[in-house]
Amino acid sequence: MPGVVRQGDIDQAGGKALSGVGSVRVNGRPIVVNGTQVSPHGKGKHGAAKTAGGVGSVRAGGKPVNVIGNTDDCGHPRTQGSSNVRAG
Repeated sequence: MPGVVRQGDIDQAGGKALSGVGSVRVNGRPIVVNGTQVSPHGKGKHGAAKTAGGVGSVRAGGKPVNVIGNTDDCGHPRTQGSSNVRAG
């Protein structure tokens, strides 16, 4: 199973997950769910991307949790996450 994405983790192009569900922490950082804003990392759709493709069977704040390999709505996959907390 892939590692869970946390606030501050990046996608393939360096876009950081800017927030998370504060009441659910992984390695001391908020867990990232579908719809989390991603820092701008290019033009067009890369300037206002959000996380997507989360694990439907694992939720935080009522939304699917993101893991390494989920693709943001700009097309870049998440490449960074927890090394010891996994979901899938």
